[in-house]
Amino acid sequence: MRTLLIATVSSLALATSAFAADLPNTKGPAPFMPPPPPVFSWTGVYAGLNAGASLGNSALGLNIFGVNAASLYTRSNGFSGGGQIGFNYEFAGSNIVIGAETDFQGSTLRGDYLSISAPLAGGLSANVGSRVDWWGTARARVGYAFGTFLPYVTGGFAYGHVANYINANLGGAGSFGTSFGSTRGGWTVGGGLEYAMTHNVTLKVEYLYTDLGTFHRDLSSIIPGAPGGIIDASTRTQFSTVRAGVNWKFDWLAPALPVVAKY
Repeated sequence: MRTLLIATVSSLALATSAFAADLPNTKGPAPFMPPPPPVFSWTGVYAGLNAGASLGNSALGLNIFGVNAASLYTRSNGFSGGGQIGFNYEFAGSNIVIGAETDFQGSTLRGDYLSISAPLAGGLSANVGSRVDWWGTARARVGYAFGTFLPYVTGGFAYGHVANYINANLGGAGSFGTSFGSTRGGWTVGGGLEYAMTHNVTLKVEYLYTDLGTFHRDLSSIIPGAPGGIIDASTRTQFSTVRAGVNWKFDWLAPALPVVAKY
């Protein structure tokens, strides 16, 4: 009897297991786990646009027969806008970012050393001034990234075209005018803050101090028949610029994103 009971229980257990195995699987597929968002990297080539305002100082010195005849100074102001291209590299396992950038922009920066208008004196007028027609830089950048925020310092070579002009109306005695300019080289230094809105779009604000150096020009030709070397003009141009910019970052050289399997 005992043996029969054990055999019956065993048979029931086997039958139950077999029946359970034949039942349909009501357990759904494993839930899809989306991959984690890719880690942002500043590494990559970028290009963009910039625009801002400049405020500066210009100095004009006139020497006649080697003797200083006049020293004029002016505060200049204006706007500039253009574009930039550059490259960043963020060291793996570090927040340090190094890079290089070059930019070029048109400018309305201008200041008048002297401006006289006397209509009651026979139309006497005079205007002496300086302007920056365009300028650009080629700079190194070093920053420390806080995720999508990148404060940085920058500095390097600067160049630009500076033009000076002298116009005078002497009433009945006639009028004359001349302008002289040159493309100058100098230096620039500054800093800024860049923010990555997406993996490819970044915004920045930046400050640059730019010194285009001193330029000399012989103006003896403004006196008809005068030999060269009588009048020498020296000008120096310095200005500060605050500007905003937007960049598109290409991910050609960015670190590869992790591959996450989808089940």
